[in-house]
Amino acid sequence: MKIVSVFLFLLAVAVPLCAQPSITQSRPLAFTHVTVIDMTGAPPRSDLTVVITGNRITTVGPASRVRVPGNAEIIDATGKFLIPGLWDMHFHVKEVERTFPLFIANGVTGVRNMGGDFLKLFAWRGEVVAGTLLGPRLVTGGPVIDGPQAANPDHALSVANAVEARRAVDFLKRSGADFVKVYDGVPEEAYLALADEARKQGLPFVGHIPRASTMKEASRLGQKSIEHLGTFLEESTTAEIELRNWRAAPMKSGDFSAIPARIAARGNRMLDTYSEQKAGQLLVELVRNKTWQVPTLRAKWVNTNVDELSMVQDPRYKYIPAAIREGWTPQKNFFFRYRTPEFITYQKRLFPKEMEIVGAMNRAGVPILAGTDGGPYTVPGFGIHQELALLVKAGLTPMQALQAATINPAKFLGEQTTLGTVEQGKIANLLLLESSPLEDISNTQRIEAVVVDGRCLPKMVLRMMLAGVEKAANER
Repeated sequence: MKIVSVFLFLLAVAVPLCAQPSITQSRPLAFTHVTVIDMTGAPPRSDLTVVITGNRITTVGPASRVRVPGNAEIIDATGKFLIPGLWDMHFHVKEVERTFPLFIANGVTGVRNMGGDFLKLFAWRGEVVAGTLLGPRLVTGGPVIDGPQAANPDHALSVANAVEARRAVDFLKRSGADFVKVYDGVPEEAYLALADEARKQGLPFVGHIPRASTMKEASRLGQKSIEHLGTFLEESTTAEIELRNWRAAPMKSGDFSAIPARIAARGNRMLDTYSEQKAGQLLVELVRNKTWQVPTLRAKWVNTNVDELSMVQDPRYKYIPAAIREGWTPQKNFFFRYRTPEFITYQKRLFPKEMEIVGAMNRAGVPILAGTDGGPYTVPGFGIHQELALLVKAGLTPMQALQAATINPAKFLGEQTTLGTVEQGKIANLLLLESSPLEDISNTQRIEAVVVDGRCLPKMVLRMMLAGVEKAANER
């Protein structure tokens, strides 16, 4: 029996905390005496009752005043904390049998998918909406738009000029993509046309900064989000022109170590010439144009510490098949295997600077979204909690980090009237926690229950879901 089928069976037989969860919550649900952190920025409010009818929050008020419907399932949440469900705003879903249960068990009720097999992704998106597949809300683009020599031709539309760029955007619109993702190789003429056509078609465009463009230009053109900090550091140096024209090192056949050697040499020059003044000017531009940033700090942390990570037996890895885990290792992974000592040293110098930049962006008012990229040594669902911890370490308050995974995604998607906070009228995607995440951000992992589109899943069901994923991951 597949994991998802087992999970649906569990929904039918589960008992408290949520008395009788089902595929469709037929009775109202009430959390009583709960502390609500609504994510609007307001202080926590204690001893509240939250009533859910269907898939909507219908009442939020003092427990002493709220009348709970007579047929409601009542959950005494004394000492517990209710927050909105979390979003991973940069992920690559490749399968759903393991990934979706891992997301739901970790309170991730929304995912922005940034590339992959778009036909499968569109199908999964539709099944979630129809209620035939239990998983997070999936916001996804189609194939990424890249240049003539696409980095991943299996999942890309290659464009060389303005005409091809406009056709690509039109194709994505007609196909049902939620956004356009731009990749590194798009030529300047095509990028300008893409930005214009996306605006005409009403599709947000997001992604990387093409090598032919700049972060400042992307921001001015209306690129809605920039992933992985884009070219912020490169454009915040006194050697920007030199760096943009840095020549590729000669490479012997089959020896790819020249690539990380070049990255290290260029990167060290970038860090050596960093200018606070230029960085400040770029921050002003990003704030003025409301250009969202998705730093994906977890992926950067992994790239920096992969040697140490490969030696650790993290219990979360039991949810990942051995063959995939083997492919993560520095000995097997293409992106790690050819690193030079100079590159490793450079990475350990780069990451603290990137953390510093994220803190500066937050202080300046640049809007930030939480996303993991879902690469090596990052387990789906668990990764967003690690991303939140890194955002706090970078200088965000716990409230700001949580907003990067709750209300900020709602604002980014233009859906703040229905998502992102614990308020009357909002869709009931919720996370019930044992302790306050405002006191310690790691408390987002102390999950008592998850509410997905009005359906309540108690801790017992969440644990069974994880056990099913573990079993499937380790079957031979």
